[in-house]
Amino acid sequence: MRDISPMYSRRAERMSEELEALGADGFFLASSESNNAASIQYFSGFTGSFAILVLGREGGRLVTDSRYFLQAEEQSAFPLVRMEDRDPWPAVGQALAELGVQTIAVEDDRLSLLQGRALEKVVKTVVGTADLPRRLRAVKDPEEQEQLRRSARIAAEAFEAFLPAIRPGRSEAEIAADLVYEIRRRGAQQMAKGNFVVASGPRGARPHGVFTDRVLQCGDFVTMDFGAVLNGYYSDITRTVGIGDVDSRLIELYHIVDEARRRAIAAVSANATGREVDAAARDYIASKGWGDCFTHSTGHGIGLELHELPVVNRLNDRKLPVGAVVTVEPGIYVEELGGVRIEDDVIVHPDNGEVITAASSTALRLLSPA
Repeated sequence: MRDISPMYSRRAERMSEELEALGADGFFLASSESNNAASIQYFSGFTGSFAILVLGREGGRLVTDSRYFLQAEEQSAFPLVRMEDRDPWPAVGQALAELGVQTIAVEDDRLSLLQGRALEKVVKTVVGTADLPRRLRAVKDPEEQEQLRRSARIAAEAFEAFLPAIRPGRSEAEIAADLVYEIRRRGAQQMAKGNFVVASGPRGARPHGVFTDRVLQCGDFVTMDFGAVLNGYYSDITRTVGIGDVDSRLIELYHIVDEARRRAIAAVSANATGREVDAAARDYIASKGWGDCFTHSTGHGIGLELHELPVVNRLNDRKLPVGAVVTVEPGIYVEELGGVRIEDDVIVHPDNGEVITAASSTALRLLSPA
């Protein structure tokens, strides 16, 4: 166990305040094969693929197995309770007893029936919550904001270096491999998505058209949606470029989408709701006659997961919190013609938004086919 840093202390204090409001003594978090690992890392610093974290009013305990004893002691801000064999529940019981937890709060949507039944045997009361860890994680610490700036810079700079790889005769899969190389060589541990979007020509009408063996052709628009993961923190960026002489309709769509992106970014602040930022992009696209072809939300939060709170869509009437980091990614998709999406990552400040993917230009690039 290492000393608890001020950052982890602040997070524990925020959780303690939430527990008091719930009338609970502790919070139960479990990850298995990296599912739900983001919240474990957020509160404890531990990045292994299996762990159970019990957070109490006055501290916490981390439970894991023998694969991770040394790693947990290096990384965790909380004492380790060693799990024997493959049964975590004796260790969980010990952790609960050491923290004096009798009423435990859990994540309704991430607790399995098996885990819930086991918990009921070792505590008096189980209290369900909705999105509590994710709501806390939505507001990024200054340290997290800097990690996200670095992750975004890697993705943006990698894209600029990769542009010469986009040329006729190469497949979507081939250029995807080149982009992975540029991102990894700049220090990212992995891509934000394994099968990420590289959609060329008419396939650009698919918002999530992952790369295929389709060969790029002169006249194509190519949309790429990708990101880097740096120390667990995700960036998410989309750029669309053209090859040679492209259809004038696609150029028109590009400028409409880029203006919608600018308007949405200008709307980002702690005074705006997710719905208002969404409307800044959506209403402009609709005013140009393409509203039915913008078929998804304008954006979402990013952090230790690729999709986090807050959401930037028509349903979110809550103001964006200071410190949140959101994507702004309007798009237009036209069957048989193609599509355009342009995406930036933006930190929410009290009066404006800070674009952290600006190392990659959003100006229309028509690449030479030679």
